[in-house]
Amino acid sequence: MKRRYDRPAPDAGEAGESYSISISDLMAALLTIFILALTYYMLSFSQATAQLMDNEDKRREILEKLEGDLLSRGIKVEVDIEHGVLRLPEGILFDKGQADLKPSGIHVMDVLAPALKTILQDPEYQGSIETIFIEGHTDSDPVRSGRFPSNWELSTQRAINTWNKMLEMEPGLESIRNSIGQPIFSVSGYADRRPVPGAVADTENDKQKNRRIDLRFSMTPPRREEAAVIEDLRRGLEGASQ
Repeated sequence: MKRRYDRPAPDAGEAGESYSISISDLMAALLTIFILALTYYMLSFSQATAQLMDNEDKRREILEKLEGDLLSRGIKVEVDIEHGVLRLPEGILFDKGQADLKPSGIHVMDVLAPALKTILQDPEYQGSIETIFIEGHTDSDPVRSGRFPSNWELSTQRAINTWNKMLEMEPGLESIRNSIGQPIFSVSGYADRRPVPGAVADTENDKQKNRRIDLRFSMTPPRREEAAVIEDLRRGLEGASQ
């Protein structure tokens, strides 16, 4: 006859101890996962912000180089470092109400186009610029020339003519691409809708400032994954502060 052996049931202390160990292990594992995830996010955030700062520095260098190249040839322009803009006043490019470049404007393009090409083909800056917007801007006065129905057409045609003359002076600009293979240059006209910061009064001085061609440099943003990390962290910080 087989003997029967009964295993004694664990007492309450042993059961509680096992439960505590299981919870501790789980919490330790969760904490490890959290630390690893946070480390990844912080590393991605650091890389993305470093790229943004590096691009800002490169944009400033590009604008200052272009300003220096033009000034060395007797061409005075305005540079807006904060907004990444090289500003060409109407006076050196066009007669008022006209879209055809006058001789001084052609001279500006003759200097600007090769200077731009040299900078954009510099390995130090390749891939850092996403787009250069060639923007036409006017003042708020109605167009008095029968050639253009409104300032929209005038500003746009000025931007187009500026680009065409740059291309005539330096055909190689057409082949320059950004980091994803798209053409860098684009053209747009804004009429009087985007005045120069601080030049919003209805005075001749402010109107003169607003009649211009802007070359606006837009830098390559962080990769989509890094941009998403920045946005997630920003939201998390905002939520924690509320």
